[in-house]
Amino acid sequence: MKFLRIGLAALVLCCAAVLSAAAQTDRTREIERAAAAIAEIRTAIAEGDVEEPSVYEQRLRELRTAGRQRLSAIERELEAVRAQIDLLGPAPGETDPPESDLVAGEREQLESQRARLTGERTRVLANIYEANDLLARLSGAQVGALYRMLTKREASPVFPSQISAAWSSASEVAGRVGRYFSSWGETRRGEGAYGRSIAIVFGALILSLMIFGPVSRWIAGTFSAALEKRKPTPARRVVVAGLKMAARTAPGVIGGLIIIETLRAQGILTPAGEAAARAFWVGVLSILIVSGFTAGFFAPSLPAWRIAPIDAGRGRSVSRLALAIVVFFSLDALLSAIGVAARADAALLQLIDASAAVAIGVCLFLLSRSRLWRIEDAKTGGGWRFLRRAGRGVAIIIVVAAVAGYVPLANFIATRVVYLALFIGLAWLLRAILAESALAIRNRLSAEQDSADETESANYRFWSRLLINTLLVIALAPAVLVLFGVPGAMVRDLSAQALFGFNIGGVHIPSVAKLLAAVIVFVVIMGATTLIQRAIQRGPLAHSRADVGVQNSLITLLGYAGLIIALFASISSLGFDLGNLALIAGALSVGIGFGLQSIVNNFVSGLILLFERPIKVGDWIVTASGEGTVKRISVRSTEIETFDRSSIIVPNSELISSTVTNWTHKDRIGRIIVPVGVSYGSDPELVKNILMKCAHDHPLIVSYPEPFVTWMDFGASSLDFEIRAFLADISKGLTVRTELRFAIFKAFKEAGIEIPFPQQDVYIKSMPGGDKSFAAEEKKPAAAKAQALPPETDLEL
Repeated sequence: MKFLRIGLAALVLCCAAVLSAAAQTDRTREIERAAAAIAEIRTAIAEGDVEEPSVYEQRLRELRTAGRQRLSAIERELEAVRAQIDLLGPAPGETDPPESDLVAGEREQLESQRARLTGERTRVLANIYEANDLLARLSGAQVGALYRMLTKREASPVFPSQISAAWSSASEVAGRVGRYFSSWGETRRGEGAYGRSIAIVFGALILSLMIFGPVSRWIAGTFSAALEKRKPTPARRVVVAGLKMAARTAPGVIGGLIIIETLRAQGILTPAGEAAARAFWVGVLSILIVSGFTAGFFAPSLPAWRIAPIDAGRGRSVSRLALAIVVFFSLDALLSAIGVAARADAALLQLIDASAAVAIGVCLFLLSRSRLWRIEDAKTGGGWRFLRRAGRGVAIIIVVAAVAGYVPLANFIATRVVYLALFIGLAWLLRAILAESALAIRNRLSAEQDSADETESANYRFWSRLLINTLLVIALAPAVLVLFGVPGAMVRDLSAQALFGFNIGGVHIPSVAKLLAAVIVFVVIMGATTLIQRAIQRGPLAHSRADVGVQNSLITLLGYAGLIIALFASISSLGFDLGNLALIAGALSVGIGFGLQSIVNNFVSGLILLFERPIKVGDWIVTASGEGTVKRISVRSTEIETFDRSSIIVPNSELISSTVTNWTHKDRIGRIIVPVGVSYGSDPELVKNILMKCAHDHPLIVSYPEPFVTWMDFGASSLDFEIRAFLADISKGLTVRTELRFAIFKAFKEAGIEIPFPQQDVYIKSMPGGDKSFAAEEKKPAAAKAQALPPETDLEL
């Protein structure tokens, strides 16, 4: 039976090997065919034999997609082979005993499979990289062809011959359009539904117009009115302008859908005519958008909510010119769509584009005049001045290009100016909405809002707006690239590379999506850690008897734990193997040994301070660097605030390695000493009783340990005593000593006890100048002698 099982296993392995070899042979052929096809396309591009770039582009995308599928399959097989090799363990060394023939044979087979799969993977990657390179070259060629077409000069549309040809073509287009509607009418009359169709179309038109009033009033009453009751801010002004734009645009969207679907249902719209209908609908929406936004931008009825700081008259002039630009832009799109659908002559299409470009250029020039943007009681900045000059320059280029025969270039610039203005306006609106939403979220989450948090609020606004601006730029960049002629396929490829990563040489660069995901993971975990810290501070710790320093140590350690978890989680989200961190740690150990000793020493010392807690936040300590209260224990250093309100930054290693006096290590009980001297004529017992009474009467001196008085010494001028007492809070020591001195002075004065000043006896054995001076001194009266002596000196002769 044993031999039978071994034989069956060998048969199964042989069959699997045969099937695997067959599949691998087919895959190898597919890889070679893909490489040959890519080489053929590369040759055609190099020789300039590309008549239809879209066909080659589609073929390259198919080859790249197939290559990616093969790459996924190869990587799965390669991972399985590596796992089997890992199960066999490391190969024996030269001094190790050899492994069995069965294991050696299996290892050799697996190594052969790994080498073959690695080679296939390399070839597939080469095909994918080559396809990407050819796609980029095709996209570059398309962009070059577009700009060559734009800079190609044609006959000027103002030539009489061009105008005559355009007029003739316009008559033909009008005839075709008339015949189209006549044919539709005859068809509907034959069906007996002409009148019903006309009624349905007019009903849809009337319904679309009737929608404007209720929808606009609902948006204005629900949203705009609520915001206008609040204090106007720059973001809220933009939001209100956007709501006014939405109040005018939303009915247009709904009404346009109703009309287009009605025309399609009645058979008026054919596939050729749908482009004209869509152009008309988009034009109406553009006019409504600009009309609504300019109404909010200049806000003639609400000066406080006006975004542009200009008066109502200039605002109306600017609004009319902006609307005129959009109207000409929409007419150009509509008439061009009708002309294409009616097979108009190139002269007519050229005249339409040239007329619209000239009209847009003239309006843009008038819109860029400085008198329209003159601000009362203020000066316009250099940015506005530059934009006005740039607008005038672009307007002149559009008009000159259109008249000179560069109609495609003029039309391209004019339409891109309109598209870019619409994009910027919508992005500005979205930015204001996001900024206002972020501020509302912060206000909702903040526990308290007061003037002390003004700096924090300013920082939050700055960073939130920076994040919003960055996201908007990233989101709008692809649209702007397409807007200026970059093929959409190329933009999709660039976006995919940014989102999914790309390779430079043999190094894989993580995608923007992964980087953003890593940042988001880090921020979310750190935010959750902060919330947990606050919850613990306000919950269990706030209702416990734990010391403030202990609470601070626990919260700080929790923050360090959250930071470590956030770092590891964000690194894992980038796709890095955490098992390789051992190599990184080994490399870092070398750097630590040479240059990072001090940093690591301080870091470890900080952890020791947090765990062992020889000092805590709030402790009163005395170090070689100074004396004060511990305010913060961070990773590298500890901040000590002196009694002069200055900060001392002490490295953590100094607090661990040197002597530190901590007045409040285990508790806040401490002893104070108040020295006092009395004259030699005082009663020591009375002095002791008075001092003890002063100590017992003070409310901050504890009864246990009991205060006591010591007779320190017989001083040169006084009997020296000391009061030694314990306080429940040693931080009140200076206050207690001061109050005790006031009480002692008052008690001594009432008891007639003298607090002497230092005295000194001087014996004069001889005087300079001989006996005459001495004799003269002797002849002075006693009162004169007493006045000549200083009050604190007894002179004995």
